[in-house]
Amino acid sequence: MTHKKKVLTKTSLLWLGGIFAFLIGSGLWAWNRFGPSGHKTYVQVTEGFPLARTLDSASHACDLVIRRYRQVGREMQFELAANAGGLSPYDVSITQNGKTQTFRAIPHRYGTWLTVPDVDIAGGEAQISVSSLGQQGCRTTAAFNFEASLANEVVDPREWIRQGSKDNWLDVRPVRKDGKLYLRDFANYNDNRTKVVMIDGIAVQGLENGIEIKPGYLYSVTARWIDAPYNDWWNAAKNRTVRQQNIWIAGKPEQSGANALTRIPIPDWFSPSRGINVDFDTKFPEFEPIKDKLVMQYRLNNYVPSENYYKRGIRYLSNTEKEFPPEKLHYTATPNYFGDKDEKWFAGLSQEQVEALAGIPGFGVYAYDFEFWSQHYPKEVIQRLIWFSRVIKKNHPHMYLMDYWGGGAYTNPHINTVGGANPKDFIKDYSEPKSNNPNFDPLPNGDSFRDIFNTVPIDVYPKPMFAVDNAGNSPNNFVLLSAIHSLRINRLLPYQKNNKFIFYGWNRYMPLYKDPIVPWNYQLTDPKGELIMNQLEMMPASQALSFSLFSLILFDGYYLWHDGGPSAQNPNAYKLSKDMWGWGYEWYPADGKTPETEVGRNTSGGTAAPYWDFPTEYYVLGNWMAKQVEDVLTGGTNQDLAFQLDGQWIQPKKEQALLAIDGKQPFVTSIVKGNLIVVLAVDSFQQPSALRKMKIRLPDGVETEIELYGNWPSLYRGTLKK
Repeated sequence: MTHKKKVLTKTSLLWLGGIFAFLIGSGLWAWNRFGPSGHKTYVQVTEGFPLARTLDSASHACDLVIRRYRQVGREMQFELAANAGGLSPYDVSITQNGKTQTFRAIPHRYGTWLTVPDVDIAGGEAQISVSSLGQQGCRTTAAFNFEASLANEVVDPREWIRQGSKDNWLDVRPVRKDGKLYLRDFANYNDNRTKVVMIDGIAVQGLENGIEIKPGYLYSVTARWIDAPYNDWWNAAKNRTVRQQNIWIAGKPEQSGANALTRIPIPDWFSPSRGINVDFDTKFPEFEPIKDKLVMQYRLNNYVPSENYYKRGIRYLSNTEKEFPPEKLHYTATPNYFGDKDEKWFAGLSQEQVEALAGIPGFGVYAYDFEFWSQHYPKEVIQRLIWFSRVIKKNHPHMYLMDYWGGGAYTNPHINTVGGANPKDFIKDYSEPKSNNPNFDPLPNGDSFRDIFNTVPIDVYPKPMFAVDNAGNSPNNFVLLSAIHSLRINRLLPYQKNNKFIFYGWNRYMPLYKDPIVPWNYQLTDPKGELIMNQLEMMPASQALSFSLFSLILFDGYYLWHDGGPSAQNPNAYKLSKDMWGWGYEWYPADGKTPETEVGRNTSGGTAAPYWDFPTEYYVLGNWMAKQVEDVLTGGTNQDLAFQLDGQWIQPKKEQALLAIDGKQPFVTSIVKGNLIVVLAVDSFQQPSALRKMKIRLPDGVETEIELYGNWPSLYRGTLKK
């Protein structure tokens, strides 16, 4: 009998069957993880990686050999193949010119190459000996070449953070070359499917060679593969794969020289947390919420006092914080408020029955999220929600009341040019503002939501990262500007003029097309090993900071949804279960034998954070940055500014957000109070590593220059001439 060689870098590792589901509010929402029930196994195209030269393979029982290798700084990775499993971990020795460096019990799993860190040898040929601790006598020796010129190109790991996927498919690290900083994908995985790589949601080319970047920023790198043209991603019958790595690089970005404005930069003390738990709730300096602004968040760490959040710019926490009075809390009413009963049941209730259901505490903020109904309510539902709401308003006149699920009077149309819409079709809304939501049409008896809600939410959930146009832009690039347009129209509706206007956001992309899930890597220490759990794509940090800043500078704040309870400090506290809402997972013990039942053996303090929530940290950063210009925001007025583009001055119009969408232009706006000005600008469409230096004209006629990097927002303040 012949044996087919088993390659230990099996790329189909994470294609598990079944569905993935997660809890939003109280409803279980699920989708297929991979599309087709039967899939093709793709094999990496490995041309370009040097071949190792086998010197000795002592055991024909396992036929262990080293096929290829690659060098990542001082880290060496080796592709192993064998006719047996259960060989990991390995003892490794590397010898050169009579000197031997030894590495004990190196773990290894499918989906990676055997990784030997911090190899300390000179340039030239060396020998590696690999001995299995899982099968006695299974060993191999091979020769490889070490490039001394590459040894120090990867930035010191103490200077950067990376979390997300970790396998053969994507391996992005910062490198320095000739005094410049680059992001480079050392994996360069290719299996002859269509491959699209994005940084911060914009398609890029050449990541395998390196793309120049700046320190002080966080980059979300997402790679996708599909056995069809990329714009067919909606088709669940196609074989699709996703990987994402989120990378922050320490350092201070260069700032432009002095001019009429002073930049409010990302402060030197800021960095996202190195661990899986956020740390803004202890690391940020204390600051009071911005006057008259609403900021609604959730406590994320169960070991940090709730008071820490109130002392860091957050006005309302979730109603789960029972030690505080309800007026300091926000509550989102999900379908379980009505016992998950359907629309037909609700429509059949009498007024007396409906009003009896409206006995809620006096929360600071109350949002409807009755997601089991159509977003366009039947008249019978509208009438009963009005009865329901009037009792709440009567009992709690100071409560901020809104309908997230049903939307504002003018619902965000999510305008984008990729989807074929013409942004100019919406210009008429500025001269003829009216509701585009039938929920706000008066009933025959005159009852209406128009005099019910005093808060208008516009959702800024991240949108699909496809289709893309020739510039690499996807519908996600248009979310911010469409939201600005939507809230501006809502403000023009007379019955809403005294309302609060907010962004309603979430930190991840909600799959819409049975999208595959991102395998997320967790390095556990007790027991030691790698845990892989499937997660959603994280939104770019640049977008989170933009949403926060624009919501607070132009409008009245934000509500940042979170779909889990506070997490424990123990990074090993993951309690695995076969029925954990369909979340797929895999466990790879470092010793090759510790069973998965040992994972999470100490969860007495609660469970660990499910993912690295850096977007929330950037939302809070935007809150802190806006706080630095609070004196101008309080009582200031909004005014969009003229800017120069391709040598031509663009004069702002009332529909400027739409014009920016249509022309894929930067958007420059300001708040003016007396002779003080705050300028906020963004380019939602330029490449993530592009730097635009742009002239703008202030209201006093002074021309000055601002910088726009990638899709990151830029915030300035200054003094106008009298």
